[in-house]
Amino acid sequence: MEHHKQEVRLLHKQKRDAMKRKDVLEKSARICDSVLRSVIYRNCSILYACFPLGNEVDCRQVIRQALCDGKTVALPKTLPDCRMEFYQIQNLCDVTEGRFHVMEPVINGPPLQYRDALVLVPGIVFDEEGGRYGFGKGYYDRYFARYPKLCRAGMAYAHQMEHSLFLSDHDQRMHVIFTESCVYDIKSV
Repeated sequence: MEHHKQEVRLLHKQKRDAMKRKDVLEKSARICDSVLRSVIYRNCSILYACFPLGNEVDCRQVIRQALCDGKTVALPKTLPDCRMEFYQIQNLCDVTEGRFHVMEPVINGPPLQYRDALVLVPGIVFDEEGGRYGFGKGYYDRYFARYPKLCRAGMAYAHQMEHSLFLSDHDQRMHVIFTESCVYDIKSV
């Protein structure tokens, strides 16, 4: 099954990497608008987000608005012991390049450990049942196993969606997935 996952990841990563920058920005803006109009965004007081890497969905519009709305905003940092933690930021300048060339928060205090946050989750491919393949390192899956009550919101382009993915026991499903063309509200998670 892991070989199949790698093939699916590669196919979708190639499609995403081939996107023109104009398309990335336009589709990201539509996805962000959808997130900002959602009830789960309006009702959250804590937002865990991520800085985009390459052609990932750029959710900085949501981060900026959340900061303006007075929400607590945190970004992930990967740690040497294969854990990931979220650290609060005050603005988008509170970042530095971290592992895997991902922009990570400058640490100014302990990690946040809220159990009621909305988490915007990147990925390479998602399915209509909330399944997700990331880069295969398991950081988000292990984090969500530690904090299962967090609201997990995938952010993807429509071409990153599959009908169904083969998931391992440790793979954590999303509660909702936002694309530029629709929102997948997964009830069975």
